[in-house]
Amino acid sequence: MPPLSFYVVEAVKAKKVLNCPQLSLTNNRNRYKLFAAVLEEVGTMKKFSHAWLAFMAIKRLDDKKQDLGKNDQKHAVSLKKWFMEHKDKVTQGAWFPDSLIRDMADKHVLKLAPDDKVPPKKDSILPGERKKLPKEYLIFKYGKDSPVRGQAFRVTDPNDNLPDRCESLAEAVIDQLKVQENEEKGSPVSPTDNQVALWLFMLSHYVADAHVPVHCDARPFSDGKDIHGKLEKVWDDEIRKYYRLNEQETRFLYDTKGYPKPAKDLTDDESYKNSFLKAVADELDTRKYKHSFGTGNKNVWDFMNAICHNSYLISYRFFPPGYGPDNVTTQNWKTLAPDFSLHEVSTAALADAIDSISRVWFRVWRRYEKWAKKRKPKPMQNP
Repeated sequence: MPPLSFYVVEAVKAKKVLNCPQLSLTNNRNRYKLFAAVLEEVGTMKKFSHAWLAFMAIKRLDDKKQDLGKNDQKHAVSLKKWFMEHKDKVTQGAWFPDSLIRDMADKHVLKLAPDDKVPPKKDSILPGERKKLPKEYLIFKYGKDSPVRGQAFRVTDPNDNLPDRCESLAEAVIDQLKVQENEEKGSPVSPTDNQVALWLFMLSHYVADAHVPVHCDARPFSDGKDIHGKLEKVWDDEIRKYYRLNEQETRFLYDTKGYPKPAKDLTDDESYKNSFLKAVADELDTRKYKHSFGTGNKNVWDFMNAICHNSYLISYRFFPPGYGPDNVTTQNWKTLAPDFSLHEVSTAALADAIDSISRVWFRVWRRYEKWAKKRKPKPMQNP
């Protein structure tokens, strides 16, 4: 029987020819349908990663709401309640950007590269102009030792617009909630809760993608040995290993609080103690909850640019200068940086992604609720 890689290659071909009008309804077409189904199944591994990050973002807000002021605690409680009413659709909604919309070429990335020109090009970003992240972020801390930190850098493709995508979705969520508040129930122009939830879950996908180092690195790591895919597969496999899934309904099984249920008691599990998922949990447990986007970052667009700038730095730390798809192999890709391990880059990317989704969601929700509160008329006073 051929290896899985054979079927994946064939499935990629199938995507290109499946809808070809010259292809008759023969066994050949059925064969391509089968291969396409294999490709979709391979893709479902990432599906659970995005859903898991979304759940952990709400869990973080719930676990750490005591770090907030009293009014902000109310916003956190109402957001968690609303999320839990729609949690069964998190997996599907957070996966639509990849499975349906498929705008990976420009809206999931902000590809950056060092600018070694002296002086730098006009459109280059000088090291001092790099947008700042909250100091508690691991990608900020690890980025301090990046070999390209002191260099100017630039966006290599002006069509890349991940920060714009996140900003537009964040604003769209608020706008839809405002329309829903304004319109009578049943109005044909009013979005449903499920529609608002879809936009919110999609937003989490794009926010998470900014934390993937290779999404912010212009070196084509999806080519050749697909190191990009291998890095994300490591994360997918770990989540699937330690959490219970309902594969048929493509969702997690839940614990008593409504969060993804661990596959077993992890308290004394030796393998879990060494997992980067345990390191993520420990990092977030000790990190105080803040909703700041970082000094000088006024909105989601600024925040996502800051994330991308620092993700680029840790990508060049994990894959040092001089490496690319031609000389990074399936054997060496995990160990190219002697002082920066796969465990560390995984912990940084996932922990900070959870924190960022939580911050963006919280601030979106709070903006809406503050608007709604101001808008409601005050009750009439008795004479």
